[in-house]
Amino acid sequence: MNLEDLFTVATLTAAINKLPAVPGKIGATGLFQERGIATTTVVIDEREGRLVLVPNTSRSDDPAPVKGDKRKRRTFETLHLPLSAQLLPSDLQNLAPFGQEGVQNQQATVINDKLQGLKNSIEATREFQRVGALRGELLDADGKVIYNLFDEFGVTKKSINIAFGTNATDVRKLCLDAKRHAEKKLNGVMVTGFRAYCGSDFFDKLTSHETVKAAYAGYQEAQDRLGGDMRKGFRYGDIEFIEYDAEVSGQKFIPADVAQVFPVATGVFQMVNAPANYNETVNTLGQAYYAKAEPRKMGKGWDLEAQANPLALCLYPEALVELKAA
Repeated sequence: MNLEDLFTVATLTAAINKLPAVPGKIGATGLFQERGIATTTVVIDEREGRLVLVPNTSRSDDPAPVKGDKRKRRTFETLHLPLSAQLLPSDLQNLAPFGQEGVQNQQATVINDKLQGLKNSIEATREFQRVGALRGELLDADGKVIYNLFDEFGVTKKSINIAFGTNATDVRKLCLDAKRHAEKKLNGVMVTGFRAYCGSDFFDKLTSHETVKAAYAGYQEAQDRLGGDMRKGFRYGDIEFIEYDAEVSGQKFIPADVAQVFPVATGVFQMVNAPANYNETVNTLGQAYYAKAEPRKMGKGWDLEAQANPLALCLYPEALVELKAA
């Protein structure tokens, strides 16, 4: 195999998909069911109040609405997330004498290092999209709304204010209210639990409230002696609260004063991957990541590109509940 063989779409795409992903709390949980699609659009079919993904049959035209009682179709475009880098001859220079065994592996390592840098940024963006699906709003890198899932599905966002400034606030009751609301909206979906990702301010106010401190007095005292950290997660009102104080490019994943409550259930959250916009990938099932390279002018290295074409969705945005510190 010569050096050029390392830059084919098949080789680079296989390589970038094997590289480790950036750790992400949501991606690591497996909450989102992930699959590839052969189109660049996703169709959501609503039947008797239940939402299901259906295959799209056209790249250029929206499917016609399905006839019948209480049935609707909605079409979403997948995102396109490309990044580029350069691989210069100097990056490969002096790895080993020409013709010596092991040169190929060393060159592949340099290429993989370049791809890993691109993949890290793309995976951080995919995690940002997962958070958006949990929050009901998919945002672009500049904070602009790509899709408001509440508007798209014609449902109302549920928000509950919690007055942490007074000890009289029944925090547990408000947590149960959030669960009851979600359960009513899930139409019989099998739920295994409820989780909430919290901004740092909300988490501090929650764990400092007298009712929560009283409930966890003995536990917290033991954790403090052991040097524990409740930010990794604790249960209250049968909701698992976890601090998620992540930020990339100035974009907070979760607002500081908010906790986003969501059901842990199969089929509620989906991540689909569309094919790349390369000749070789037309009408193929999409993969999580793609990579390709082409020679630069005068043979001075290669231009590398990595991309992903995901769409994260919550099929029941009406079951999402925002808790807000008031």
